Parts: sequence; structure tokens; C-alpha cells
Amino acid sequence: MRITQFTQHIELLATKSRLTFHITSAYYRMLVKREARLADIREGDRVLCIGGGICPYTAILLHKYTGAHITVIDNNRSCVEKARKFVNRLGLDKIKILPGDGRDICCHGYTVIHLAMQITPKESVINEILNKAEKGTRVLVRKPKKSVGSLYCTMPEYEKNFAACVKHSLLSNVDQTYVCIVEKGAVGFLS
Repeated sequence: MRITQFTQHIELLATKSRLTFHITSAYYRMLVKREARLADIREGDRVLCIGGGICPYTAILLHKYTGAHITVIDNNRSCVEKARKFVNRLGLDKIKILPGDGRDICCHGYTVIHLAMQITPKESVINEILNKAEKGTRVLVRKPKKSVGSLYCTMPEYEKNFAACVKHSLLSNVDQTYVCIVEKGAVGFLS
């Protein structure tokens, strides 16, 4: 997908300079603050971010705003190595970066799971998370705006299955972020 290549290019530039990181992270700041409030993320939470890329903006900002322990997984090993180096240079020891696929990850012990908009296949990953996550786990899913929806993995409409959502700014590719609270015996939510 072209959006993934473009995003990786911007992220690579951000990892090479703190100033570039500061400038490019402005895109994510309010978005991540809204998501942290939506899911009521606190210092005692253990957050799993699925899809972190070369520069895991969401993970870094979630940690900054909440103090929570963050684990990021990405299925691109090159991105994982670059992200690890960057996070280490920033001295962020409460953020772990691991290789992995969202469909195969163990959700045990995580109180919040955040899914990046670029993950594919999104429907499959979401259903796996909802089947594996513990009762009470808060799952955050970003939905792209219609104008850029074709740039991301497609999936059926799923808003009615979520407890709440937050709308984002006009300047973001993200239309809304939805939160779902996992219930015992969840078997997915897509029809």
C-alpha cells in the first residue's frame, strides 16, 4: 500500500532527528490524548499497540501522557529494529518493541489494546483480539475518513459494536477511534 510506504518514509526521517520527531508528532498529539481519555488509560495499564512502524508515535505519546507500560508489535522486522533503536535513544524503558502478527499475539495481561489504522487484514486481527483478550480489556480501533479509506485495509462497518467513540480533527486521516470493552466469551463482533 502506498500509504504504508509514505508513512514509513516520514517515520524514518523522524527517527533521525528529535526536531523532526517533535514536528511530525504534532499530527498525533491531540489524537492520542483523545484516545487515552476515551479508554481511560492510566499509569497502571499495560497497553499493547499492534502496528507501530519505524517511529511508534502512538506508543511514545501514550506513555508520555499516561505513564502506562507499552508493548508494540509490528510484523515488519526491519521496522521493529529501527523502532527499538529509536526508543532506546529516547531512553523510554517502559516501551518494548517486538516482532509479531496481530493475529497470533498473546493478549494475556494487557488491559488496553490499540490497533493502528494500517494493519492488515484488520477484520481478522480485530476478531482474534476480541476472542483472545481478557474480560474488561479495552480495544481501540481507528477508522479512516471516507476520503482516504481506499488507502487502508477495507473492512465492514463495525461502529455499532463499540461502546463509545471519539471524533478527530479535520486535519487527520483518522475519522474516529472506537473503544470496545471485551466481554467474557466474546467471539468477535463483525457480521
